[in-house]
Amino acid sequence: MTAASDPHHGSPPPRVCFFGHRSMGTWQIRAEQVSSTRRHWTASGALRPDRILKHDVFCFVKRPHRTKMRLLSALGKVVLFDALDCWRQPEDGVANDSLDKIRLWFEQFFRDLPVDGVIFANRTMAEDLRDLVPNPSFIYHHYRPTLRPVAVREQARVVGYEGEAAYLGPWRAIIESACRKRGLSFVVNPADFSDIDIGVAARGGEHASLMARRYKSNVKLANFYGAGIPCVVHSEDVSYRETDNGEVRFFASAAELEARLDELLPLATRRRVQETFLTSAQAFTLASVADRYERYIADLVAARRARARAMPVPSKQVEAQ
Repeated sequence: MTAASDPHHGSPPPRVCFFGHRSMGTWQIRAEQVSSTRRHWTASGALRPDRILKHDVFCFVKRPHRTKMRLLSALGKVVLFDALDCWRQPEDGVANDSLDKIRLWFEQFFRDLPVDGVIFANRTMAEDLRDLVPNPSFIYHHYRPTLRPVAVREQARVVGYEGEAAYLGPWRAIIESACRKRGLSFVVNPADFSDIDIGVAARGGEHASLMARRYKSNVKLANFYGAGIPCVVHSEDVSYRETDNGEVRFFASAAELEARLDELLPLATRRRVQETFLTSAQAFTLASVADRYERYIADLVAARRARARAMPVPSKQVEAQ
């Protein structure tokens, strides 16, 4: 590794602890899986004294435990907040139905947050809110590490959705109707992800708030990339727009959904889409996303160390020298 490519700027790599509730859906992806990529990173649901002493950086996932953050900051630790899904869902999304209201909600949420940096779920969230926090950045979701490319069957048979079924809202009935017309089966959370020929991602009803549309992650599309599954996704979900490789099919109405499904039925099309998806998946591997975390963290730690070196030596120490 050259000096120019060294994310630690020639210093020992910082020891990082990802902190949060192990019961959260985001925990496995944004804490346990990411932390598993580095020997000097860990994930913990408890802030014990030995963990405080052992680590240099603490990244709080989803929930900002302000008292703990203040303690760590006072101890000279670098404190980060991963703001993925940090609002109450769907309540806060329903209550804040305009960009002005969303902005005000986050102004209050981030007020006096004792952190050195904030990681947002996508570029739009970072651009909307970057002036409210120190050292803003964004990191997309990686795809599930166990995924492998699916077999492209000669005839598509299964359209699949992975996630909380309630999030589909009225789209579920629309998708089921479109599939019946084409002799396709629609499955929610299939036992085997590789059974899916065409994937779908959509939000409806109270779960399709402006806040959710703009700030929810790209995880479903990332998984379709990782498995090479052609897909149709809702056009208002910003993370999918940001990470679209040009072969994602978008829809905003029942008619558009049916048209996009028809586009993906030919075998040659699905083979081509899979090839492009598997190429695009390289940007969303666990290793790639972990590298993004590492660079961001290393820059903040280096800046902290540079400020410490630049601090004037107390006068008594100068006299002693």
